[in-house]
Amino acid sequence: CLCLLRPGTPGFRPVGRPQMQAAMPGEGLAGSGVGAHYGTLDGDAEAAKLVTPKRRRRVNCVPLLLAWLLPWFVFVFCFATAAFFVHYAAPLSSTLCELLALAVCLCRVPWAYKSWKRGGAKEGFYPVYITAGVILAAVVGWAAGDFTFWAHMEPSYMAVSMASYTEVDPSSTRLANGQVVPTDGGRFQDAGQVYFNHDTVLDVNRSFSFKLADLYCVAPIRNKQCSEPCGSDFWAIGKNCCSEDGSNFKCGDAGSRRAKSGLRLVEAAELPFYRLAVVQATGKYKMVSPHPIFFKWLEDPVAELHAWQRQGFRLFVIAMSEAFVFSGAALALAVHAMHIVI
Repeated sequence: CLCLLRPGTPGFRPVGRPQMQAAMPGEGLAGSGVGAHYGTLDGDAEAAKLVTPKRRRRVNCVPLLLAWLLPWFVFVFCFATAAFFVHYAAPLSSTLCELLALAVCLCRVPWAYKSWKRGGAKEGFYPVYITAGVILAAVVGWAAGDFTFWAHMEPSYMAVSMASYTEVDPSSTRLANGQVVPTDGGRFQDAGQVYFNHDTVLDVNRSFSFKLADLYCVAPIRNKQCSEPCGSDFWAIGKNCCSEDGSNFKCGDAGSRRAKSGLRLVEAAELPFYRLAVVQATGKYKMVSPHPIFFKWLEDPVAELHAWQRQGFRLFVIAMSEAFVFSGAALALAVHAMHIVI
């Protein structure tokens, strides 16, 4: 039951309808600054701006990432194909892969041209940029990889593929019948790494040089215990590491007593100059060298081979990193210059 309290009694409270106070037009929006324009078109527009949330702009990253990463990937592929073992083991296949990659890049030229003619800079920018980027990347990657191969990797692969000899006497050889003859370099034409016997020394007193812009230095490798007849077909070599008269020979590990081995010279372009130095040395010191073989005088030929290969891989990593940064920077500059909206 509902009990009503009389006025004057404790706890009395009037019961009635709640009264609503009508707000004047524009009074409720006074704080937001819209009240002054309530009922007008400008006021409605401003109110709609306050109520409606802003839409986020959608960005299409696919063409942007393609323009950045595709030239870089082509550069890395062409560099690796031209620089490393596949070039040495299968040179024809390596060249065909490079030509195929370049041909695929060139095939995109008509597509890029049509895109530019049809849509101008707005639709044709990315096709033209990607096509030009991959063509440039293929050419530069091929050239850089080829340089790395011939400068660092090919000599190491060549030396590894050749034969290795141990306990070689560079001066004399005892035949099966007991006869001692001078060691003939013709028997070691396939040598890549040669480890000489303990009595082998570098005869720096009979070193000589041939000068043609650079100094091509040679010194005979001999057995200090050898008595006549002694051969002189093994030579230590180096470039710009001796005096013009051939003295002060400091090529390779010439100053080390532990050096008893040699790594074969495989650069064919330098071979004639060392031969001329040997001709002059044999004429001056009355030696005979019918089949001269040239070596870099070292303590450890294997460590030298690994150093050549590490240098090639180091160039690859540096080139790969620089190409990645350059591709991104070039794309940013091109987008900015052409006023392309991403």
